[in-house]
Amino acid sequence: MENITARREGFNQLGSIYPKQVSVKTEQVIINGVSCYWLTPENPAPNKIIIHLHGGVYAVGAIQSHESMLTHFAHKLQTRILFVDYALAPELPYPNALNDVMNVYTELIAQYPGYKIDFIGDSAGAGLIVSAVGEMLKKNIQLPNAAVFISAWISLHCDNPSHEGNRTKDPILTHEYLKSSALDYIGTLPIETVSPENVELSAFPPVLIMVGTNEILLDDSVNFYNSVKTIQPAAKLSIYENQVHVWMLTGMPSEASQNALTEIKEFLN
Repeated sequence: MENITARREGFNQLGSIYPKQVSVKTEQVIINGVSCYWLTPENPAPNKIIIHLHGGVYAVGAIQSHESMLTHFAHKLQTRILFVDYALAPELPYPNALNDVMNVYTELIAQYPGYKIDFIGDSAGAGLIVSAVGEMLKKNIQLPNAAVFISAWISLHCDNPSHEGNRTKDPILTHEYLKSSALDYIGTLPIETVSPENVELSAFPPVLIMVGTNEILLDDSVNFYNSVKTIQPAAKLSIYENQVHVWMLTGMPSEASQNALTEIKEFLN
């Protein structure tokens, strides 16, 4: 696999596919020792915050890759979004990213009592939300108001049938890439203790799970929905026909991306 720096630089190019929503302002902050970015639209809704956890197989992804997409999210949802620049593997494997997320979340709930705090995560970011909710339950910390998953990567085992079934349809991810990235992320720990699908969940916030039919990760979303709906009746699975992994990141102007944004807005409201 090529040099990690080159991979990160390549992934960051995704952020220049389409223009930002210029009315949204981006500002870097440090929260509880973690680098983050506020994306603030004009006239944001009071008493609401969205925390965004980015995808990139736990190894790539930064404000450069996701800022354009998130300016459109902030504008459409009329809500301040906090992008968490969490620790990346292989240099900083599990639980570094999870610790960063928990440090930011606990600081936010302390700083903004009474606020509705939602999470949005794409790909690995959605898996991180699952891991974080597991930690919140263990530590008796209040759960987020709601969560949105976009093309979630939940199983680090990478053995769901859609890996093979959608191999020729998915232009973004390969089974081999995910498998090697999972090994980088778990470090020296057994995969069972790290994979989000193994997190024990006695409760979960209302969750919208969005995925495209052409993804090798399709089953991750379907399986998580089938398990979480037993503890959270306000779980919703939304499958987008002929869409690829995190389709909003590469094609915000498309009809499918605009429909997804509208669905997120309706769900969070």
